[in-house]
Amino acid sequence: MNRILAPLSLFTLAVLANAQTTTPVTCTAATLTGTRSLVLTGRTVTSAGLYTASFYGAGTATFDGAGKVTFNLMTNTSSTQNVPQTLSGSYIIPASCAGTISITTGDTATFTLIPYNSGKNFTLTGQDATLNFTGSGATQPPACVTATISGAYAFSGNGFSVAGGKIGGVNTVSGILNFDGAGAINGNWSVATNGVLTPVTVSGTYSVSSCVANASVTDSNGIAYTLAFTTTSADGANFSVIGASSSSLFSVTGHSTFTNPGLAVGNGAGVSGGTPPGSLLSIYGYNLATGQSQPTSFPLPTSAATASVTVNGEAVPLTYVDKGQINGQLPLDIKPGVATLVVKTGSTLSNAVAITVPATAPGVYIYGSNHAVAQNYPAYALNQSTAQAAVGDTIIVYFNGGGAVQGSSALVTGHATPAAQFPIAGTVTATIANVPATVSFAGLTPGYAGLYQANIVVPSVASGDRALVLTVNGVASNSSLVSVK
Repeated sequence: MNRILAPLSLFTLAVLANAQTTTPVTCTAATLTGTRSLVLTGRTVTSAGLYTASFYGAGTATFDGAGKVTFNLMTNTSSTQNVPQTLSGSYIIPASCAGTISITTGDTATFTLIPYNSGKNFTLTGQDATLNFTGSGATQPPACVTATISGAYAFSGNGFSVAGGKIGGVNTVSGILNFDGAGAINGNWSVATNGVLTPVTVSGTYSVSSCVANASVTDSNGIAYTLAFTTTSADGANFSVIGASSSSLFSVTGHSTFTNPGLAVGNGAGVSGGTPPGSLLSIYGYNLATGQSQPTSFPLPTSAATASVTVNGEAVPLTYVDKGQINGQLPLDIKPGVATLVVKTGSTLSNAVAITVPATAPGVYIYGSNHAVAQNYPAYALNQSTAQAAVGDTIIVYFNGGGAVQGSSALVTGHATPAAQFPIAGTVTATIANVPATVSFAGLTPGYAGLYQANIVVPSVASGDRALVLTVNGVASNSSLVSVK
């Protein structure tokens, strides 16, 4: 019952799907719990419509879920730049979700606070003794490394020109910044101030800590800028930045453009949640290799069609290589958390990207219209509408991301799983049509690297295509279909 249906070519991947969320019907203080990005801007405007003071802040807001809040910001004003500021106080979120924040330490200010997207995001409006504020926050990645901000980001925003600590006019800025994922930054932007457009190139360095970043760049006119970033999406694809030089201030939002050699990395079964150690992953991009190659023997090679991949500096065994996609096995000794991946094509290195490495992330392989890649035992026929499994029969379902297995010390990254049982080190359950099904075995498939299988007894359900869901150590897989007669 440990045979596999087809060669590795069947296990190329789909694009990741993102779970959808809805706004909660009612709110409490616990609706906002944990750390979110924070971008805060402030203005003082006279009755004649003149700006006399400005404030830009980027960083994080941490909510304890019980009424206490802390803002940690890097701030710029027309008279001071790059000043870290910590503000703290209390917050209230009633059932209506229209709450308030009272800042009492670091400043005295009040804000209207409105969470949305099930508490993943929020908006702010408020004031202190001199400024009127607007702000927003969003979920950040669970952890960040330098490679979290990687590739090309288009950005745009606005601000002020300053001179002698006073606002001299309004400006706008837009351009593209390129991050190598290892601490180098370059790009170009154009600043329009009082009707004069100034295009420049910039270069410098950046660093990332706790999902906020700082950069120092110099433009082609010799003007130095400091930039403070906060990531504003869970995948690091978006950020907000405040910038300052001796003559200007601005606030911008940036969005990953996924341009060559931009990379997207996903679980080998095309599900969200990342790739556990030892499982299969897929890398998407452009010009990743000189052509197509599909290794068919073990141990798997770490280079094919001039392409190679490293994760935290360790070579990745490859199962498929093409110009737009690479599949491979995440090394067994990579620790859960966040890791850094780089593709090398010939002598050219891609930008480094951050990848999520969970302990478990099960994804059932599918074909056709969301049908599970499964075989009817003992005939090993592909399960489908014309070859159904009867109630009481066993089907072998192939999946990715099962996590740690018993006897793992006998495994070697890139080598075929030996002809022995390596069951998942934890609890595996399954349902078909929401009816619990017996799992007689769940673990690695002999003869392949990083591939899992679950041998499942079909429970008493109606005939037809029925929904299958695997759950490994409390983490549910994607829902796919199996055919029952």
